[in-house]
Amino acid sequence: MKKYIYILLINILISSNFTTAGWILQNSGTTVNLNSINFSHGDEDIAWACGDNGVILYTSNGGTNWIQQNSGTANNLYSIVFIEIADGPVFAIGAGGTILKTTNDGANWFSVPSPTTATLRDFSDFNFIIVGDNGTILKGTNTGLNWSIIPSPVTRRLNAVCATFSYYAVGDSGTILKGFSLGTNWVPVNSGTSNNLYGVPLFGSADITVGDNGLVLRSTNNGTNWFNPVTGTGSRLRAVEYSVNNTSRIYACGNNGTILKSTNNGVNWGFQSSPTTQNLNSTFFYLNDNTGYICGNSGTILKTTNGGGQISFLNNTGKTVPNFYNLYQNFPNPFNPETKIKFDLPKNSFVTLKVYDMLGREVASLVSEQLTAGSYEIPFSGISSGVYFYKLETPYFTEVKKMLMIK
Repeated sequence: MKKYIYILLINILISSNFTTAGWILQNSGTTVNLNSINFSHGDEDIAWACGDNGVILYTSNGGTNWIQQNSGTANNLYSIVFIEIADGPVFAIGAGGTILKTTNDGANWFSVPSPTTATLRDFSDFNFIIVGDNGTILKGTNTGLNWSIIPSPVTRRLNAVCATFSYYAVGDSGTILKGFSLGTNWVPVNSGTSNNLYGVPLFGSADITVGDNGLVLRSTNNGTNWFNPVTGTGSRLRAVEYSVNNTSRIYACGNNGTILKSTNNGVNWGFQSSPTTQNLNSTFFYLNDNTGYICGNSGTILKTTNGGGQISFLNNTGKTVPNFYNLYQNFPNPFNPETKIKFDLPKNSFVTLKVYDMLGREVASLVSEQLTAGSYEIPFSGISSGVYFYKLETPYFTEVKKMLMIK
């Protein structure tokens, strides 16, 4: 009888739709560095990521499956964008002045003539502006089929550009350029920093850029003055993006798996729990406040459907403390031979973390001790192929998730 009860419980667990929260790792199918991610402005399930060695990935089902497309180049690609015009073209740009375009979701990519061999770093989602090394600024016409060089006031590398309600380009050594006349004229503004700057958002009610040493710069007077709110991190921040339907919400990501979020236009910043320590290079939100993507080194792709989950702020010891108990999906999953299990504790707790087989028999006790508040990542090595269940238990919280080992 006991055996049948265990089997019944296991079947319930298998059929349960486990709710995932926060940022979830996806299986990209590659280990190359991914430098940019973007999705269709009409369908957030259709997305692209690009990276080193000419890799372009495509999903039509919200990241459940990522398919590598034939880009026709081995050059590193640094930016990929969906353009919100007729035919919904997608562009990718990169080393050697590479400009690629598709009008059929990437089934076919073709090379667009480029007026430069400089490495191109970023492509604005609107108004056809590209920036890159040596101060390069390009402007496109004829839906991006023709490109010309725009005079630039700097020779430093430009890492990011936006050309919507505000026109900004940012780059090395604190460079900020402000654009006028639809991006045909650019002038430097005083950033007040010598840190390299890497990201500007698509939209926003305040002007934002991010860079080295956890730097966020914020302006509310069209770039005349820039202020740097405290972020609580010293990691390089490589990208920043607004949630378009609620521009008080801003996301930034960067080195060591860092993910930050502000809910008040960038005045205050907190940490979101990240399932990776890889450097994160790009983030994108568009259609709603909750669904977004992040990509990074070693093929890392993250997705959230709840705005990234809770925000944690620094305590008086300088460490982040989660706001809630949380047990994450193990990664990788399926795995062979090892996977990692991550969980959050908002306060000191006696914790047990145990692994069970399909019959409900305990196969491993990974944790059984008093732990201080914080985030933990525990390795587990399976013994044989099959479904396993792992259970986190504290006096205040219990949760079970399933994982699969395949040999």
